[in-house]
Amino acid sequence: MKKLLAPVYLLYKLWIGAMFWSSLILLFPIFWVLLNSGRLRASFALKRFWSWWLRLTLGCPVSIEGKHHFPEAPYVVVSNHMSYLDTVFMYAVIPDYFLFIGKAELLKWPFFSLFFKKQDIPVHRGNPREAHQSLHAASQALKRGDCIAIYPEGTIPDDAPNMLRFKNGGFKLAVENQVPIVPVTWHFNYKVMLDPAKIWAPAQPHPIKVTIHSAITTLGKKEEDVVVLRDQAWSTIHQTLNNENR
Repeated sequence: MKKLLAPVYLLYKLWIGAMFWSSLILLFPIFWVLLNSGRLRASFALKRFWSWWLRLTLGCPVSIEGKHHFPEAPYVVVSNHMSYLDTVFMYAVIPDYFLFIGKAELLKWPFFSLFFKKQDIPVHRGNPREAHQSLHAASQALKRGDCIAIYPEGTIPDDAPNMLRFKNGGFKLAVENQVPIVPVTWHFNYKVMLDPAKIWAPAQPHPIKVTIHSAITTLGKKEEDVVVLRDQAWSTIHQTLNNENR
């Protein structure tokens, strides 16, 4: 059956590419003006519009469970990572202004380099000094009252929805700034598109389900508590996915 549907999958991936890049190219001059003039909130609002447009044209409505669990800003959102579309869809989920922390390789991507140079925060994982500077920039954002979103797996697992173990960075950031950690579970994004490079892999329009879990407090927590908090968030998301697949 998968072989029979492979041409359909390919056509849908081409549709995703067409909608994604054409809309980004059309909006990019506006993004460029806004970001280079320091109008970050206006750029963020435009990202929300872009996210809405892509969800509409790709046939991917988003349903959110537990939205009441978001605390008052600032906070750090940690979520599983299962599709290249997670980042765009995230703008439909987090109610407050937020910045992404992402791998520095995104600075090499067309158009995305502008976002990570002017608004979001790139992390140079192979350079401890620059990684420290990135965490400092994220700390400053939290002190301003902005929120942070991060994928603690660091990449998309090849076998999503299975999860990789979480890295410590986002949890250390939350502890150092004594802000809540909000675990978020993506459920079906991998069904829309896991990896565009795998041409014949399944891809299809699919409703997007997101679960917002109870915030994890970091008040009074110290660096030695980071691993416990990390594992608590991982287990919360992992258990949610396991329960769904039973």
